[in-house]
Amino acid sequence: MVEHTSPEPADGSPDRSHGDADELFVVEELARRTGVSVRSLRNYQSRRLLPPPELHGRTGYYGAAHVERVRLVQQLRAAGLKLEGIARMLDTDTTADGQLLAFTEHARGMFTPPEVEVTTLADLVDRFRLDAGDAAEVLGIALRLGLVREAPDGPSGEPRVEVVAPALLTAGEEAMRLLGLDARGALDLLERLRRHADGVAKLYVELFVDRVWQPFVDAGKPAVAWPDVEQALDDLRQLATRALQSTFDLAMVHRVDRVLGDGLPG
Repeated sequence: MVEHTSPEPADGSPDRSHGDADELFVVEELARRTGVSVRSLRNYQSRRLLPPPELHGRTGYYGAAHVERVRLVQQLRAAGLKLEGIARMLDTDTTADGQLLAFTEHARGMFTPPEVEVTTLADLVDRFRLDAGDAAEVLGIALRLGLVREAPDGPSGEPRVEVVAPALLTAGEEAMRLLGLDARGALDLLERLRRHADGVAKLYVELFVDRVWQPFVDAGKPAVAWPDVEQALDDLRQLATRALQSTFDLAMVHRVDRVLGDGLPG
């Protein structure tokens, strides 16, 4: 496909006399309007993230719907989604893009702490009683687990971090106090809990995709069904929370009975 810098009516370009809503333009202009390089736009097209352009002769023309789709992809990426996952969510119909973005923000907001805590590295080192020699390694583990993330330096230039999951980090601190663990031991405990939680989350997300999202997609993503899809996800979150708590309680009962039955050491 050959794409020129600007369309000319004389060579078969589309009629753009209907106002901005119907304006069509070439890929370079799409890149300018969205701030995404032509190369990245080509990549979006190859991954079916961007609907095909309107062909006039051998030239492809884009419109407002393409601009909105590119912006949607950018926003979904900023929300942490990978291109492969975005591609599975999107199709060539751009009419539901706004609802999809709203649903994605709603879904992520359901599971995101209301606000992160910003603290200095020095405060974190003191809070977890880290030695100077261990601080870098332990903080690296916390970054890898997603418990904290780097933040801009403070007004005086002091290094700072964002605590992404304050309650979970507090649980690690409590484990140090109650169980006599050091910071590495507490982070190892949190990492093992995270692996088990990931398995549970994967199970429920797969159920949502198979039982709710895919039938919704197969039905053509009807606009009237979006509220039902959002409600189903919220109901699933509450169900998963209750089921996980109950399952944990049941597992603890069986585990304690087994240990007591075998006899405590000593």
